[in-house]
Amino acid sequence: MLTALTLNSCSSYYYCSVSGFGSTPIEKKYFIEPIDSTLVNDLEFLEYASILRNRLNESGYMEETPQKASLCIRFGYYIGDKELVGTSTSSGSISLSNGKTTANSTAKANGSANTNLYGNSVSTTAKASGSSSTVVKTKQQTNTVNYSSTTAEYTKGIGCYIEAIKTTNMSPVWTVEVKDIIRSYGSWDNTTFRKVMPWMIASAQYYFGKSGEETIKIKKKEGVENKGLVWPY
Repeated sequence: MLTALTLNSCSSYYYCSVSGFGSTPIEKKYFIEPIDSTLVNDLEFLEYASILRNRLNESGYMEETPQKASLCIRFGYYIGDKELVGTSTSSGSISLSNGKTTANSTAKANGSANTNLYGNSVSTTAKASGSSSTVVKTKQQTNTVNYSSTTAEYTKGIGCYIEAIKTTNMSPVWTVEVKDIIRSYGSWDNTTFRKVMPWMIASAQYYFGKSGEETIKIKKKEGVENKGLVWPY
């Protein structure tokens, strides 16, 4: 049985954790690397890193080679384990009708002819008979099919983590983490996560380089409508 997937968020906000540990270098030259070093050539990581690069450049940061950069931007993302939160069952019935037609046809014909010659006298006798009948029967039959289906409801935590580190002494400068909980009905499809990630990175942009430490509720879609993004759920 194929189960369709429906996704939605558990709230209308992202939760963003911001930590500022020191001053950002004035030149803001950076390069991006994955927190998980095995993803350095991963196509999915490269896609997200490209989105992050655009947001950093819009915020006044300048991409540079690792040898010339003053900041290393370490970037990671995650999908948590799914948790079963409930099930829903739907049921119903379908009525199917069909008709059956039977046609019987019978035809019968008999004929005979006799001719007798007696000198100059001719005697002719002819007989013919026939019959035909057709019977048509139509039978209507209705079948009722009952059905039921059960759909599991899951939640999964997702998020992205962006950390700026000074290249001179590898000390942290600032971090931003954006988190959300996705509710899914059916099996998980990673395609939707890929659609959500640009929104999460765009939501984090305002907090690049912020000082202090706090957790903020970010209203989804607020302030990022002009990024050319399409809300995925």
